[in-house]
Amino acid sequence: MAIKVGLASLGCAKNLVDSELILGFLREGGIEVCEDLGEAEVAIVNTCAFIAEAERESAGIIRRLEGLKSQGLIGRIVVAGCLPARRGSRVGGRFPGVDRVIRQADIPHVAAIVRSLGSGPRGAAAVPAAGQYLYDHSDPRLRLTPPHYAYLKIGEGCDNRCSYCLIPSIRGPFRSRSPASVLEEARLLVEGGARELNLIAQDSTAFGSDRPGGEGLAPLLVRMARIRGARWIRLLYGHPARYTDALLRVIAGEEKICRYVDFPLQHISDRVLSAMRRRMTKAQIVDRLARVRRLVPGVTVRTVFIVGFPGETDKEFEELLDFVRGARFERLGAFAYSREAGTDAARLDGHLPARVKRERLRRLMSLQREIVREQNEEMLGRTTAVMVDERIEGSFQLRGRTAGDAPEVDGTVYLTGGEASPGEIVAARITGMMEYDLVGEITGRRRTARGLPPRGDRRARGER
Repeated sequence: MAIKVGLASLGCAKNLVDSELILGFLREGGIEVCEDLGEAEVAIVNTCAFIAEAERESAGIIRRLEGLKSQGLIGRIVVAGCLPARRGSRVGGRFPGVDRVIRQADIPHVAAIVRSLGSGPRGAAAVPAAGQYLYDHSDPRLRLTPPHYAYLKIGEGCDNRCSYCLIPSIRGPFRSRSPASVLEEARLLVEGGARELNLIAQDSTAFGSDRPGGEGLAPLLVRMARIRGARWIRLLYGHPARYTDALLRVIAGEEKICRYVDFPLQHISDRVLSAMRRRMTKAQIVDRLARVRRLVPGVTVRTVFIVGFPGETDKEFEELLDFVRGARFERLGAFAYSREAGTDAARLDGHLPARVKRERLRRLMSLQREIVREQNEEMLGRTTAVMVDERIEGSFQLRGRTAGDAPEVDGTVYLTGGEASPGEIVAARITGMMEYDLVGEITGRRRTARGLPPRGDRRARGER
C-alpha cells in the first residue's frame, strides 16, 4: 500500500515552486499525495522564515500538526523550507514531534526520505543535508496553481546582501538556471494549459549575472515571448538597480510581456538606503523611476517599503511619505522593520519601539489607500483586458485580473455581463470600484493580450 503524504506550503511563490517540486518527486517515487492533511500518514510543512512573523506562522502550523500526531491522526511530521535552513537541527529540539528536518538540497530525495521514516525512532529529527539544489525543466512538478497560470523560477539564491535580510544565508548565492532549461519549462507549462507565466527568483533581474558572457534577462524574455500559446509573461521580484534601459525596452516592445515593473525600493532617504545596503541613492531611484515610466508607457509599478528601520527619524519617514505622495505607485506593499538575528541591521543602534513602527506603517498605507481610490476612480468608464481566473457565486459571474495585477498580491476585477473560461482574456468596461478592487462588464473577447492596466493595490503585502 502506498504511503499517503500531505503538504502545507507557506510563504512566497518561490517557496510554492519548491512545494510543487516536493510533490512531483513524491509522486514520481510512488508516494500517494493527498490534499487533506487529516488523511495523511506523513505531513510535510514547507516553511517560511525570512522574518519573525513568517517564522511564527510556520511554528503555529507545526504545533497544530504535533497535536494531530499526539492524537494518532497523523503518523510522521517532516519540516522543510526556510525554517530548517535558518535554524538547522535546532528545529528538532524546538518541536519534539517532528520526525525529519530537510533542506532544499533534499528535495530530489524526498520520496526516499519519506519511506525511511518507517524504520527510524519516532520524534527524532535528523540533521538537514548540506548543499544546494537548482531545479531543471526535467524535474517533476505537481502544480498547485490554477491550470491557466504558473510560476517559473529562473534562479535561486541572492547576492545583494541587504543589511536587514537573511535570504542569502538561507538560500545561498545567486544561481541562474540555463536559458535552454527555462525556455523548455516555459513551453511545457504552456503545453500543460498555462496562459500566464510569472517569472520569479530572489532577484529575477540578476538572471545571467553569474554566467559571464551568457544570455541575460532581456534576450530570454524576447525568446520566451515567441512561445505559441503564452498570453501574458510577467516579471516579478526585480531589483531597481538592474532595470536597464534595454530590459525596459523589451518590456515595452513585446506584446506578451506585461507592462508591470516589480521592484522593492525599501526607502528613499539616502542615509537609510545606505544603512540598508540597497546600492542606490535617492537621486538614482528618482531617475530610474522616471525612466521606467518614460520607456514603458502605461506601466504598472509595484514597490515595497520598510518603515521603522533602525535610526529612521521623523524627518526621514516624512521624506518617505512625500516621495510616495508624489510617485503615486500603482501597487505598494509595506513592512514594519523586523529585527532578525544574524543580520547586520540587527546590530545597528536606534531600534524603534513597536508602536512607532506600527503607526508609521498605518500612515503609509493610509496614504496609499487614498492614492488607490483616486487611481481607481480614473478607471471608471474605461475598457481594459482582463484574464478570467474563476467563476464565482453571488452578484458577479466571474473574477479576474488585469495585466497590471499579479496573482495573489494585487487587485481583482469582478465581472458581469458574459461567460468566459479561466485563462481567457476578455475586454471589460470598468463600471464600479471597491476599496482596492474593480467591477467590470464584459464587452467582448480580446484579440491581443495587452490592455490598459488599471491602477490600485489590493493589500499591504509584498516580499523583499
